Amino acid sequence: MKFLINSLLEIQNKHGYLPKDEMERISVEFNVPISRIYSIATFYNAFSLKPVGKHVIHVCKGTACVMGGSGVFEDTLKQLGILDDEDFTYQPIRCFGACSLAPVVVIDGKVYGKMTVSRLKKMVPKLFEDKDKTSKGDEDAR
Repeated sequence: MKFLINSLLEIQNKHGYLPKDEMERISVEFNVPISRIYSIATFYNAFSLKPVGKHVIHVCKGTACVMGGSGVFEDTLKQLGILDDEDFTYQPIRCFGACSLAPVVVIDGKVYGKMTVSRLKKMVPKLFEDKDKTSKGDEDAR
C-alpha cells in the first residue's frame, strides 16, 4: 500500500492531478482493481482527479472552522475573483485536523490559522501579483 500511495503521489506531483490513464497503469502495475485506486485517490486530500491551478486554496469545512467563520470564505474568494481555472483552484476540505487553529485556510501548501475575512482579503491579492509577475515574465521572454 505504501508503494502504491507513493506512486500516486509521484504522478500527482508530475501532472498536478491523477490522469485516468496513469491510474489505469498503476492498477495494472500493482495488480490492484481500478476501483481501489479511485478509492485511495478520493480518500486522501493530497490527490485530485482533475487539473488544478497554479495556486490552490483549501478552506476547512470542519465544524470548528465553520463555527469560527470559514463558512463565508468561499463567498469572499469569489468576490476577489478566485475561479477554478489554470491559475487558481478553490477546494473545500472536510477537516485538516488543526481545530485549535480554526478557522484554517491552506494556500499553496502553507497553513494559515485563525483566518479572518480581512486577512484573506489581504492575502489573495498577493497571489494575483504573483500571477501578474509570471505573465509579465512570460511576455518578456517572447
